[in-house]
Amino acid sequence: MITDLNRVGIAFGAGAGFVAGIVMALLAGGADAPTGLLVAIQLLAFVIAGLVAGRLSLVGAAPAGGFAALLLYFGLAVVSIAAGNDRHPVAFLLFGILALAFGTAGGTVADRLRRT
Repeated sequence: MITDLNRVGIAFGAGAGFVAGIVMALLAGGADAPTGLLVAIQLLAFVIAGLVAGRLSLVGAAPAGGFAALLLYFGLAVVSIAAGNDRHPVAFLLFGILALAFGTAGGTVADRLRRT
């Protein structure tokens, strides 16, 4: 199953989610925006990553979306840790699970849109 996934589509989805998240965060006011809004933007970026990856994947749109969002989150977590963020490791784990769930949801939506 994993070997059937479109790796380029997954990478493209993660990139699209990253760009969409950055643009939305800048429009919201950047680092000065409320934390809840930034979290909502990040979750929406995971859905966008899943949607794009799921749309580009002919087989397994939902797992492709989940992997794209997880790849996006991995990059964000590495940058966050390198910047000195001192969040608890459980917070990183829970947000990774949220990334997987929201990316899978985006991939599922892309699959349903493709079938109609």
